[in-house]
Amino acid sequence: MIEVINAEEVGFNNHEIKNYLDKMDSKGSFIVDQLVYYPYFFFEYTLERKSFPRPTGAMVGCTVDGINGIGSLIDGSPKFKKKQIDPQNIIQKKLGSFEVSEISKDFLYDSISYKLKVLSMPKLTLTKKEVFYRPYWIAEGRKHSSDRFLLTVDAVTGKYHPL
Repeated sequence: MIEVINAEEVGFNNHEIKNYLDKMDSKGSFIVDQLVYYPYFFFEYTLERKSFPRPTGAMVGCTVDGINGIGSLIDGSPKFKKKQIDPQNIIQKKLGSFEVSEISKDFLYDSISYKLKVLSMPKLTLTKKEVFYRPYWIAEGRKHSSDRFLLTVDAVTGKYHPL
């Protein structure tokens, strides 16, 4: 049964990723044939603070990893498209909606107090909340026949991470 999810667009196909990895390590060989979707929560808040001479409002946003609960500030709203994906290629969330809502607020308050060095904390009002999935390619690499390793490659940015 196919599942419909909000997902970011794939920016790099498997052939582009394979070519990139092959150029980086000409002594190895790579297989890039599995695309998985990793869960995130997106939060957008209105930030209201008292400033002289009048109150101001701004938007602030973050994402929270749906498995580890790690927050990240974002510059703008991610672009999502509805995608029909085989559930075998979707990594399931481990955190619930209420739990990540609290994580997002705590993360933003910590970030605001650290970066802005404010005397009084602004009020955050939730304006948007969505679950979305980011695509990652799984790349299997080999230096020798017995030397197997795996990388995840962000299909949106092309950045890679060892597994």
